[in-house]
Amino acid sequence: MKKVFKAALMLVIAAALIAALAVGFAACDPKDETPDALRVAAPEGTPALAIARLKTDNATLAGHAMTYEVVSPSLIAAEMSGGKADVVIMPVNAGANLIRQGADYRLISVAVNGSLFMVGSTEDGGAIEKADIAGSKVACIGQGATPGLVFEYVMRSMGLEIVADKTPGENQVAVQYVADGPAAKALLENDKVDFAVVGEPAATTFKNALKLNAELDMQAAWKDATDEETYPQAGLFVRTSLAADAEFISALFDALAASKEWVNSNPSEVGAFMKANLYESAAFPAPSISRCAIDAEPLGEADKKEILAFLSAVMPKAGGTAAEWDKVTLFA
Repeated sequence: MKKVFKAALMLVIAAALIAALAVGFAACDPKDETPDALRVAAPEGTPALAIARLKTDNATLAGHAMTYEVVSPSLIAAEMSGGKADVVIMPVNAGANLIRQGADYRLISVAVNGSLFMVGSTEDGGAIEKADIAGSKVACIGQGATPGLVFEYVMRSMGLEIVADKTPGENQVAVQYVADGPAAKALLENDKVDFAVVGEPAATTFKNALKLNAELDMQAAWKDATDEETYPQAGLFVRTSLAADAEFISALFDALAASKEWVNSNPSEVGAFMKANLYESAAFPAPSISRCAIDAEPLGEADKKEILAFLSAVMPKAGGTAAEWDKVTLFA
């Protein structure tokens, strides 16, 4: 009888130990203690260049686990509108408009200043002039976003009417908006259009691949039209709650600064690095790097005023004057 009792007692003790261990393991389950990783999303091209080194060098920021993804430009708006990413790099005007419509994000930096170029071939080569553009057909990325709005503003400032007609008149330019650089390249190389408006590094890639001999620096054209040195092309937007985390924001800007320094110091290595670590189709010819205009620094008050003026210039129907845009809680 004693043996039976002793055996039963041992079974009870063993069961208790197993239960205790199970509770202990559950309490130590990393899934219970580790918060979900913060997601950073950027579109292919120069905006992705702003986060070049973060995926390899910054697996964590201020104690937060991080994930980084480069997506098609056509999908980047959904990262903010659908609340998929905590940090989003996207056209300034598009992100600002989503905030105006209620997206719970704040603009904390201009990740990329103006880096748009109109490229093609002309009889004499060199700079594309108004006379070259008048009566021409142009492929342009970013309809309704910064590239398309800047293109339209510059064309109007030159006295050219933008039409969708395939046979533009003397003082007209026929525009065909496309989803991305490859679509613009296909139209250009098949002689469907005379010129293409794209950002770097696509502009340099097109010129090399298609042996193009002419370009219009859209930043210079913007300055001629507005007296402003450049315009905010891609913004760095952060979920509002995260924008209030000073430690995280400081760590993020430190990481962005280190990445920017490496990119600008190693132009010949950037293309291979981006292809191996961020997205397979990346193409960053060394000469394009200095024209990519990475910024990614905290906004000062003067920067904020310039952004509001830019939004007023290119989006009068959506936002109105700078004073009206100022009513939107755009900045952190």
